[in-house]
Amino acid sequence: MEKTEILLETEQKLPPLGKALRPTPAPKTKQKTSLAQAGRYGTLWAMVYLWSGGEVLQILHPLAMSILTVFLGSGRVFWLALSAAALGGMGNGVALKHGAVLLAATLIHLTLGRFVTAEETLKKALLGAFAMALGGCFYAVGQGGLTFYFVVAGVESAMVLGISLLVQKGAGVLFAPKRTAVWSREETLSVLLILGGALTGAAQVELPFLQDRLFPVLTALFLLIAAWREGVGGGAAAGALVGFLLFVCGVGNLPLFAVLALGGLLAGCLKDVGRLFAGLAFWMTAVLFSFYGEPVFANKEQLLWLGVGALVFLFLPKKILAGAGGLWQANQAKDRYTQMREMAEERLRGFGKAFHGLAKVFGGEEEMRKQEISALVDTVAEKVCQSCGMAHYCWDEEVYRTYSMTFSALSCCDGAGRVTTEQLPPWFQEMCPRKEAFAQTVCTVYERYRQDLVWAGRLQECRNLVGQQLDAVGGILEELTGQMDTGCIILENLQESLTLALRKAGIRVREVQVTEEKGGRGKQVRLVVRGCNGRGICREAILPVVRKTLGRQMEQVDENVCHLEGEGCVLTFVEAPVFALTAATAFAAGEMGKPCGDASSFLESERGTALLAVSDGMGTGEKAAAESKAAIELLEQFAAAGFSRELAVQLINSALLLRRAEENYATLDICSVDLYDGQAEFIKLGAVASFICRGNRVISVYAHSLPAGILEQVRVEKNDMRLKDGDLILLLTDGITDAFGGERQTAQWLEEKFLPQGFANPQDAADFILQAAQEHCQKEPDDMTVQAARFWKKIA
Repeated sequence: MEKTEILLETEQKLPPLGKALRPTPAPKTKQKTSLAQAGRYGTLWAMVYLWSGGEVLQILHPLAMSILTVFLGSGRVFWLALSAAALGGMGNGVALKHGAVLLAATLIHLTLGRFVTAEETLKKALLGAFAMALGGCFYAVGQGGLTFYFVVAGVESAMVLGISLLVQKGAGVLFAPKRTAVWSREETLSVLLILGGALTGAAQVELPFLQDRLFPVLTALFLLIAAWREGVGGGAAAGALVGFLLFVCGVGNLPLFAVLALGGLLAGCLKDVGRLFAGLAFWMTAVLFSFYGEPVFANKEQLLWLGVGALVFLFLPKKILAGAGGLWQANQAKDRYTQMREMAEERLRGFGKAFHGLAKVFGGEEEMRKQEISALVDTVAEKVCQSCGMAHYCWDEEVYRTYSMTFSALSCCDGAGRVTTEQLPPWFQEMCPRKEAFAQTVCTVYERYRQDLVWAGRLQECRNLVGQQLDAVGGILEELTGQMDTGCIILENLQESLTLALRKAGIRVREVQVTEEKGGRGKQVRLVVRGCNGRGICREAILPVVRKTLGRQMEQVDENVCHLEGEGCVLTFVEAPVFALTAATAFAAGEMGKPCGDASSFLESERGTALLAVSDGMGTGEKAAAESKAAIELLEQFAAAGFSRELAVQLINSALLLRRAEENYATLDICSVDLYDGQAEFIKLGAVASFICRGNRVISVYAHSLPAGILEQVRVEKNDMRLKDGDLILLLTDGITDAFGGERQTAQWLEEKFLPQGFANPQDAADFILQAAQEHCQKEPDDMTVQAARFWKKIA
């Protein structure tokens, strides 16, 4: 009996000789605030200040808390926004209520804010609505507990929830330290809402300079830039948004709403003509509406400054206009990777169709070019009867009887292999002077005909085999088109947050990439930082920052290896799975002195998936070992390359089918376990039942299918099951189950004899089962393999 414990090995990559990295100087502790950062903070403070003074329907005040919600859990940025909100809301007439709301927001920030990340928009919106409700209820109690004020508090809380959800995406790109290259549609609409709210706040500030001059100029710039960048839809949407906000806040009327919407629409229509005509169309809309209709602004000075804003738009640098984001671009334009992937997939589909076409040419059922029976008769007559004196009588006067007799002779050759003179009709034996030569010629002609048929059949078999191979290659290429998706998404917000956090920690980062598996799990971080000359300082300093920023238990891949890329150090961090799987194998050969015909494998990928596999080759000895080893090696290679398990099984089946002319096959028993949620998937090709030992019971997993390498198309049957902490997975070959008398008897033995042993180590469990199977075996032993895997939950 032999046993082995399967371990996961890691290839260590050492830095090349002679390429030691120069030590980097320690980062400076004092960093000067740049002008760009000061401008960003100034813009943020001004936006929050203008939002905080807004009043909706002359009684509701949700805007201050809505914009402040964006900065919950953001450290010192929250305190900057809080100061702007406190100052901006002092003149709204409800200072007591405003103060109570800000106090509640401060308490929430100090207590619950540390549990909130930047991307958790819904959680922050709920906290902001809760702060608004607390402040509103406090104010209602102070006003004598009137029901009216409690209703107002509820309405304001609901408005905070909705508005904060709308503005958080825009705030993430508007106030981010690193500008996003392309804005998505949702981000651009959110930015429009933030800027429109700021314009509304500027119109409500009771300062002549803001109301009469700055407000019209900013309004014209905002609408014209939106129309210039987004066209008709963007200009009309921006104008309607600002007009609606001004109307509900009581600083605008319906004519102003119509002028802004119509002016933005006309400016968008004329954007291709030039900025001069777009700006002129916008300003003339307001002028003509004021002259022929109701007054749009409270005084003519505002109308004049609206024209000044249009004039400023004419002289704005193109760089500012080109960098103002895009409303539709992010949803229509495809990134370079997506375009390259689609092009590659299209090429692969074309190659697959070409190979399918070749398969039809080679594998077509071409009709064999059989010699006609009449041609065989003519050949016999030409060789035997041409110089005979009875030829005229036999083939002219008695042609039908002679033809019938010759057909009968050929049929006799087809059944018995040859014909003799005794088998010919009596009348022919009496009349034909060359009956012996006739019988011998019939046998010779038919033997050649049969040999031609055999060779033609073999040629057709070769053509069919080539056609099958080409068809399989075409199928593989077409299947590969569905495997080119990386299966993950890039988290740009987390990339920016992590970059900031690392810079604050004094770590110079050259490249940051944060990805997540589809389904919202399995985050992965790849960093390229300046090297530390192999001292490991970069790993010790970076891992805590990555964990804190992502809020997940991350672990480093190859933590004892320093991967160098140019002059930088490449670090990869993956989210630690919740569960773990430990596997071991015990096996014994069926014949002494010969290798075991079974093979097994245990793999654990960086994506948090563990793969157990057992293969049983046909028969025993070296041939069976070669078949099972080939199946397992192919499975390992396909799994490492990221192929789906279904496609890997199809490819293995095709490889075994076309490997040799003689019959050969191998069973496959695969168990894939997701270490994040414990979902197990069993795939079987001709394999016996697998077993899951859970507590005091045994769960059997069956599947009825043929081994790999028999049929051209294999039907993959899957069994899914959710594993629990402490489960023991057992993959067996038929040598084990046959020794116990069958699959059901094996399950019964496991429940009665194995479970009471209470093995915790999978190696001990595998050894025990293998030894018991050898003791129970009553016939000639077969190759035996037991793979045991313990599934357990990690301690947090």
